[in-house]
Amino acid sequence: MNILHVTPGYKPAYRLGGPIASVSAIAERLVRMGHDVTVVTTNANLDENIDVPFGVPVDVDGVRVFYFARKEPLRTLLPFVPYISGSLGFLYAPEMRRALDELVPRADVVHTHMPFVYPTYAGARAALRHGRPLFYSQRGNLLDTHLQRRRWKKRVYLSLFEKPLVERATTLIALTEAERAAFAALSPSTPSVVIPNGVDLPPEMPEAAQRVRERFGVPEDALLLLFLGRLHAWKGAEELLEAFARIAADLPHAWLVMAGADEANVASRKRERVIVPGVVTGADKEALLHRADLFALPSAGEGQSLALLEALAHRTAVMISPGCNFPDAEAAGAGVTVAKDATAMTAALRTLLADRDALRRMGDAGRALVARAYSWDAITATLADVYAEGVRRTSSPRRR
Repeated sequence: MNILHVTPGYKPAYRLGGPIASVSAIAERLVRMGHDVTVVTTNANLDENIDVPFGVPVDVDGVRVFYFARKEPLRTLLPFVPYISGSLGFLYAPEMRRALDELVPRADVVHTHMPFVYPTYAGARAALRHGRPLFYSQRGNLLDTHLQRRRWKKRVYLSLFEKPLVERATTLIALTEAERAAFAALSPSTPSVVIPNGVDLPPEMPEAAQRVRERFGVPEDALLLLFLGRLHAWKGAEELLEAFARIAADLPHAWLVMAGADEANVASRKRERVIVPGVVTGADKEALLHRADLFALPSAGEGQSLALLEALAHRTAVMISPGCNFPDAEAAGAGVTVAKDATAMTAALRTLLADRDALRRMGDAGRALVARAYSWDAITATLADVYAEGVRRTSSPRRR
């Protein structure tokens, strides 16, 4: 199949977080399966831009990628207005439409990712304009927890622009049952399926503790609590920092690493045994995941966290919030679910960090869970089958 993905950002825009890793993982595996994959995207990297050529195909790990310059007219007209933390902007890329009108007619399927931005709207409109099957992923953004942020603006946009696209999509692709329920509330007649994020099982890394000591200053015998993601109030960064402060005196061997784009200005609040290294990638990220005793994600709401799956794959026990929408972890004995509340997390951390053997057992259970249910290869094969079924359905004389 000739598959076209349209997404707000793509590698190396790692500041955008999980969607960059998940969309690129899918695209690369589809190529390995023999499909022709093209990605249309912008140069956005949250509050900065990546340095890439525009409007020409770029090979990114075997995937053909077209980048287009984003324009933010409001920020241009009002440069004195500070960047809104957590907001990508509309990501208007005026040259993208012309390229889509050339690329979409050649595609067998068009798959858009994330709502409320121009690339998704332009890609979906082009698919409908040229009669190509449209597959739509919202990656958690239509859950009630996400819609509470900038609620009225989102509701208006949803009603005027997003809902008509959802209603005409070939298939809606949810990460969890909670997302499928959100889709059903918006457009009950549009077919939907649950296809979760996946993760690769990493090889062992015997030098992880040494690397973490050399790169971040964490002693090799320390208890390491890891937060990996955007440091934002939405993700529970404040509550986690407060909970760690409450246990630090009683657990002098405990360290906290909070790695990611620091949108909560955590680095300015110096605390003993708290490391805020910014965004980490590559071998440093792998070392932290291998080395951590416990991974924490006290988020207000997640579609499905790729960082959480990566932690489980690295045999790291997890402490997550109900908003992570991932009951599988606790059910598998891989971790605990705790309210996004500093007091609740303090009590949980005291119990969890007091028993390293229990953390190791949780870590083993987490890796087994990922191997059983969240392999990228199996998930991508399922997605390819969903594409094929949608193509058959929309080309049938009894087209919906």
